[in-house]
Amino acid sequence: MNNSLRLMYIKGIPVEIHISWFLIFFLFTISLAQSYFPIMIEGLSTQVYWTAGIITSLLVFASVLIHELGHSFVALNDGIPIKKITLFIFGGVAQMEVEPKNPKSEFRVTAAGPLTSFTLALLAGSLYYFILSPGSIFSEAVFFIARINIIMAAFNLIPAFPLDGGRLFRSIIWHFSQNMLKATRIAVAIGSALSFFAMGAGFVIIFFQGNLFGIWLIFLGWLIYQAGQSSYSQLVFKDTFSGIKVSRIMSTNLQTISPDATLEQVADNFLHYKYGAFPVVYGSTTHGIVTIQDLKKIPREKWPHTPVVRVMTPLKECMVINPETDAAEVMMKMASQNIGRALVMRENGDLAGLLSRTDMMRFIQMHMVLGEE
Repeated sequence: MNNSLRLMYIKGIPVEIHISWFLIFFLFTISLAQSYFPIMIEGLSTQVYWTAGIITSLLVFASVLIHELGHSFVALNDGIPIKKITLFIFGGVAQMEVEPKNPKSEFRVTAAGPLTSFTLALLAGSLYYFILSPGSIFSEAVFFIARINIIMAAFNLIPAFPLDGGRLFRSIIWHFSQNMLKATRIAVAIGSALSFFAMGAGFVIIFFQGNLFGIWLIFLGWLIYQAGQSSYSQLVFKDTFSGIKVSRIMSTNLQTISPDATLEQVADNFLHYKYGAFPVVYGSTTHGIVTIQDLKKIPREKWPHTPVVRVMTPLKECMVINPETDAAEVMMKMASQNIGRALVMRENGDLAGLLSRTDMMRFIQMHMVLGEE
């Protein structure tokens, strides 16, 4: 996720807080300090209510973090690296660098989260009922944490991919079908149906009951739908490019530009060849890449006197890959870093080709027409 602040490392896993987290933390704290605690425990000072609200809100998100650590530790034990854990407005997410290799691994990794939340709820509930004295603000905070963890576990078990319930459902279908792509397609379809149901229910609640809670249902349903579609698209991409080298996809019929060429000459080349970018090459040395967006940085009247070297992306800032690199790996890296194209260069530094999103989409279209699926 973008706009995140690095908080700490736990067992080498970066833990970040997205800026949207501060909004939900603020709303949680207000709700607890002004509504929940004054109703449950009367007669305390405003300062006590606010202190309890802040501490309880922090414990809620500590529970979210522990839930994600449950996923992460089991994933690490199964040899799946965790890129980072991010806390955001709707909870948290542990980003795995690769998908589980088999359905049993996915089931274990996924089940760890809800089981962790249920365990926290059991511990907090036991503390409330068997150790603490009822009627204190501390005991009410503990009881609130117990309920939140039960709700968190139950919500995550809804079979809407990519929620935990959807992933558990996918792992079961994957186990019996031995086809991860098919299992994902079914899980995403069910998740999409549930998402549209939630959005429909949200509209009904708003228009017939006047309850603004419906907005949250609409937004949550849309978020789950988008996440499911994105996950399936990424898996299709991985499946399409699996085992295929960059050399099979890259463009090799290249037109290059000299670093001394003017932007007016580059503009003519863009119009003539209708490419989105040109490698900047002098002799056998590649200096970088220039795109049509780079021209927009300079006023048009200065194009005849401005050399390409002034606006190009230098080689050290370009994404450079080897022709023998796995295309799936490159595709995921380009997507995660929002990179539109990469220079393909051989070991000796010679330019071999250019790989762009257009090349990838063209290959996918051919695969869909001529391939199996």
